Amino acid sequence: MNSRRTKKSDGNGQFTRDRVFEIAAAVFHRKGYDNTSMSDVAMAAGLTKAGLYHHVSSKESLLYTVLDSGLDLTESYVMKPLEPIADPLDRLKTMIELHLRLVLEERNLEVTGLLHECKTLSAADQGKINRRKKEYVKMTAKLIADVIKKYKITDINPKLAAFALLGMLNWTYQWYKPTGSSSREEIVQNFQHIFLQGILGHSWAEQQAAKACSGGL
Repeated sequence: MNSRRTKKSDGNGQFTRDRVFEIAAAVFHRKGYDNTSMSDVAMAAGLTKAGLYHHVSSKESLLYTVLDSGLDLTESYVMKPLEPIADPLDRLKTMIELHLRLVLEERNLEVTGLLHECKTLSAADQGKINRRKKEYVKMTAKLIADVIKKYKITDINPKLAAFALLGMLNWTYQWYKPTGSSSREEIVQNFQHIFLQGILGHSWAEQQAAKACSGGL
């Protein structure tokens, strides 16, 4: 979670607000937002209900903070590292890798599993979350548009392709298991190949063949 939040004491011991938000995300994800009470979150965090209200004012404000923090993570772990990468294809490949690693390694459930819950927020807070989500979709569509422009692909809609890619990436949390038969690295490589082969076709196959001949990865 975002490191700008500070520790506070509530009579139940020292807790970081970050830890409360992480626990709340896990409980919301496991039980569903509507089925989760503040007592459920407090119990999971080892706090009294009064202690929980020391950190947050309501269940809705807790959900908003969890979602906003999840989008902070996406910005820090995915969007920022892409900025210095010049080549469009390298940028898109890296985005796929970083997004998957965020979901699979960090296991930040609020990034994927809870984003659909923003419909339960107030109109104002829902608008804030949706604006940030749209910015990420817009960024992804721009990455794809730059790639198809470079390779002169004319029959791909970048926005539709962005929705397809994000759906594929975000759904992994539903089935991925660290002890499963597929490693994170294998999933990253397969997803990169599936998506890039899908939008580039022969151009991607030719590039991969050229790299193989030259000894590249």
